[in-house]
Amino acid sequence: MRKLIINADDFGISQGTSLGIIAAHENGVVSSTTAMMNMPYVKEALQLAARYPNLGVGIHLVLTMGVPVTGDCSSLVDESGNLHSQKQGFDHCEVDLKELEKEWDAQIQKFIELAGKLPTHIDSHHHVHLRRNLIGVALKLAKKYDIPMRQTTQDMTDYEPVVCFDKMYDGDVNLEYLARHLDNEHPFQEVMCHPGYLDKYIYENSSYNVSRIYELEFYRSPQLREYVTQNFELVNYSAVVKK
Repeated sequence: MRKLIINADDFGISQGTSLGIIAAHENGVVSSTTAMMNMPYVKEALQLAARYPNLGVGIHLVLTMGVPVTGDCSSLVDESGNLHSQKQGFDHCEVDLKELEKEWDAQIQKFIELAGKLPTHIDSHHHVHLRRNLIGVALKLAKKYDIPMRQTTQDMTDYEPVVCFDKMYDGDVNLEYLARHLDNEHPFQEVMCHPGYLDKYIYENSSYNVSRIYELEFYRSPQLREYVTQNFELVNYSAVVKK
């Protein structure tokens, strides 16, 4: 049977989001999540995830939100010391790749320290790890820690390829759209999602806010559970093996 990962991004960004992700795992089909190590609720989120051994937990590398884990990374931050956001012109910033490697490595080390284990895999907030000028850093870290990495277009690591479907937002979060776009030929796929309860932090700091509660409802729905169990083996990135 074909394998499917349903990964909830943004674990640890807020209490509401993290609790929603756990609910979508415990009473739904979310099988994996990725933690943002520079966010205010991440320590508590990882402690909570430890109660759910079937929930794979990877790392959601951050470059466009919050503050860095390391100091001395001037190319990554604005005058207030915050990481350059997409709204503030991140696309026009010149990133020092040595500073980036140091920051992302520190985020992985923080994950290991708090979780007591390696992340199941690497992905990133706003898919920045797949940008042409940054992907080399992400690949270097994936090889350093010997873990798979989310990829959307091609096989880039030493692990079997997992095709990621990342186009479900707002009105497209429904079973018909999902079933139509999953690749029926590929043996291993990932669906990226953003379920969560709405709280003050998300409402004020994320442009994708109210939609998270609709995603939570969808990923807990009996109809989706039936579709997934009939067509896929639901797994997390720990099932990905080396080629």
